[in-house]
Amino acid sequence: MIGVWLDGLPVTETWGGVLLRRLPRRHLGGPAVCRKAVQTIDWSRRVLGAFGREKVVCVNSHSLAVLPLGVVLKFIHGARLVYDAHELETEVASARGPVRWLYKALEWFFIRWADDVVVVSDSIADWYERTYGMKRPAVVRNVPEVPVDGLPAADPRLWRERFGIPADHLIFIYQGGLFPGRRIEQYIRVFARAQPDRHVVFLGYGQLEGFVREAAARHGNIHLAHAVPPAEVLRHTAGADVGLVGVANACLSYYYSLPNKLFEYLLAGIPAVMPAYPEMVRFAGAQPIGWTVGEADEEWLAAINRLDWPAVRAAQADARLTAAGFSWDREAEKLQPLYPGDSRPVA
Repeated sequence: MIGVWLDGLPVTETWGGVLLRRLPRRHLGGPAVCRKAVQTIDWSRRVLGAFGREKVVCVNSHSLAVLPLGVVLKFIHGARLVYDAHELETEVASARGPVRWLYKALEWFFIRWADDVVVVSDSIADWYERTYGMKRPAVVRNVPEVPVDGLPAADPRLWRERFGIPADHLIFIYQGGLFPGRRIEQYIRVFARAQPDRHVVFLGYGQLEGFVREAAARHGNIHLAHAVPPAEVLRHTAGADVGLVGVANACLSYYYSLPNKLFEYLLAGIPAVMPAYPEMVRFAGAQPIGWTVGEADEEWLAAINRLDWPAVRAAQADARLTAAGFSWDREAEKLQPLYPGDSRPVA
């Protein structure tokens, strides 16, 4: 694996037989788009220099930014190239106007040289097939790995004892980054008006942490918890009753997404309330793991107030049954045929 070196990080690091090598990139001023482009070109040049004499049989480009580099390495080494797009690369919230057209031109030109393309949802796969007239990409969903000691058991005391929440009150959890575009502000507005026996726990950190803390000081049913190590996330999530999927329709990439948070709630054994976007409507319709809601505050408020314990208990049982059919190992089976057996991906 090749990454970007930053101050304080080791140049090389190994996890479970996978070697990570970090290469520096130039620090520049100026407009963000120009700075990013020059930094990417400079970093790509360093990668080419580092691997010019290596035997490379497979390259995995995990984003549009490194797809051109992957194509160059493919032709230098005669390597296999997999474009592993982690979202709808040209339709992200940060790409506007001319930048989006530049992204589309780059992807349209370079994607033709990829031996295989991997995306994270069926809607995104359909978009690539339709937009570029290409073979439909493989779909590999962002299902987390199941801990070696199995899925966590629900601990109803975890949040109730910490925040003094009565046993008959419902606990909703949002876990993830506390950033704009994640419905954080909307959830604060909704729970400030919700029935007093509806509590929300925000598990995470980020730009809006202070905003959530202020809301928690004003409202007894809003709570802020500090982020926990990745290995502890599922256990803490299982201590709640219902999950909240905080994806906002800020761009087509989000609208077509099937978030990993949805699968984390599923593996934690709790159902979720999620926006009614195509992939989530399709997923929730295929298995009873939660409820889809429209965009407006009133729709979220009505859905949250409407839930009762019998409905939540039934959905939790369904979530636990459904979780048995999902694992990263099963998703990885779709990836394995795309890579040669002795491959050493480098980007």
